[in-house]
Amino acid sequence: MNPVFTIIEYVINLFAMVFLLRVLLQLGSADFFNPIAQFIHKFTAPVINPLRSVLPDIGKFNLAGFVFALALLTGKIFVFKYYFLSQADASMLTTPVMLFLILVGLGPISGLFMVISNLLLILFIGLMIASFMSGGRYNPGLIFLAQVTRPILRPIQKIIPPLGGTIDLSPMIVLLGLFFLQSALYNFGVSLLSQ
Repeated sequence: MNPVFTIIEYVINLFAMVFLLRVLLQLGSADFFNPIAQFIHKFTAPVINPLRSVLPDIGKFNLAGFVFALALLTGKIFVFKYYFLSQADASMLTTPVMLFLILVGLGPISGLFMVISNLLLILFIGLMIASFMSGGRYNPGLIFLAQVTRPILRPIQKIIPPLGGTIDLSPMIVLLGLFFLQSALYNFGVSLLSQ
């Protein structure tokens, strides 16, 4: 694989993750005064604030951040298909099947779900490690992780409450679900590229 291709893919995915974190911050009603939350707000504000006039929030859901992350991943697909693949592969962009998939958004949406699942894996593994190492002390990183994962864990905790009031199985259930989702998305991506 072309190293330039890999670097650009990681950078675009990282930017998309930051904007998705902004969406999770708002969904989880995270503490704005947390230093990590402040950094994400300041980093994303130049893009999200102007977009909000066109794409206002839906309740607590930051539509502007979500759409921008999707736009980044859509742009990545076009750039990779056009510039970084061989001429034979780039010609796939002009085939009716590929044009339909990109216009309908199946490629970017599956890419978005893959980035979301990677982000959630990082957040949940980070949450488990940070909660184990914090020893009950105040840790802004642990509080941040708990707040951004709250919207995903809360529905599961209503169905499966913590055992004995202390052992919470919901992160493990989410991680298992994410592993299955990633496998399905990988297979879907392979089938798209083989069209």
